[in-house]
Amino acid sequence: MAKAKRIKGIKCNSEAPAGMKLVLMTRFGELHHFRAGALDWSDPEGVHSMRVASRRLRSALRDFTPYLHKRRLSSVLKSLRDIADALGEVRDQDVAIMALEKLQTHTPHEVSPSLKQFVDARKQIRDQAREELVAMLADEQLKQLELSFTTAVDEATVGGTTRTQPPLLISFRKMSRAVILDRLKELEKLSNGLFRPFEVETLHEMRIAAKRLRYAIELFQQCWGRSIATYAKRAAQLQTALGDVHDCDVWIESFGNEINKARKEKQDENLNGFVWLLSHFVKLRTKHLRKALNLWRDWEAKDTSGKLRTVLNSEPKPRQPRRKTKEEGIEVYAIKESGS
Repeated sequence: MAKAKRIKGIKCNSEAPAGMKLVLMTRFGELHHFRAGALDWSDPEGVHSMRVASRRLRSALRDFTPYLHKRRLSSVLKSLRDIADALGEVRDQDVAIMALEKLQTHTPHEVSPSLKQFVDARKQIRDQAREELVAMLADEQLKQLELSFTTAVDEATVGGTTRTQPPLLISFRKMSRAVILDRLKELEKLSNGLFRPFEVETLHEMRIAAKRLRYAIELFQQCWGRSIATYAKRAAQLQTALGDVHDCDVWIESFGNEINKARKEKQDENLNGFVWLLSHFVKLRTKHLRKALNLWRDWEAKDTSGKLRTVLNSEPKPRQPRRKTKEEGIEVYAIKESGS
């Protein structure tokens, strides 16, 4: 998966609309850039990279919504959502197939037929999803979407907003503070789900909240300095652990359905295999849930939320413009102000 590009030209102390426009156009450019890789079936990471690019773009749009004319973007939001869904369907099947094929090397002999049957079914679903993705990412269609997106962003970043303070009076840095704090509150609110481990949907929502917090911190890092990156890393660790829990929840539901079907149809061989697989993922879920719980307990013990709020409520220290000097024959470099 390729890393997100650093947004060039952002001036953190300048008005927010110019910064938002730069972010959105850069993120759309990333999405378009990964098209060829996403349609190369020899490397499943191509689809993953484009899917993550679409997530970053949609996450930025969500972060900026309170400061934009949302109606101006409505014409392109559905298209972006459809692309994300198509990429997600292919990627989900890729991940499932790779996981099951890896699991095949560790399963008892009597489980293999059931597992192979499940892998073959997933491959058929993926083939159909790939056909739909090819149609969705037709070159002319993406070019037209780019034109529509550019126009929509131009219109959405002009004039007042639904908030009492219009964007022309809000700096990009001030807006970034509000966005990160909002994402942090969402994560904290959903954290109770960890102590109710069978509330599958709440845990899934917490994973999404951790991802959105991570993306927001990464997006606005240049306005707050490198020290804020540690909070994105901690959010990413939590996101990964909760993602593993969610994957197990999906498998548990799938194999539970297969067990019910096998019982009705008296398929004893398949039944035994699916029961083994269900048991495997139940145990694995407990392991991942324990990791997520420990990560959150550590988050609270170290007052990670409080420290992040402290950083956001303080002004970044001014730094000298980047210039090359010489002192006693040694080259010395001053660093440009963060977020300028």
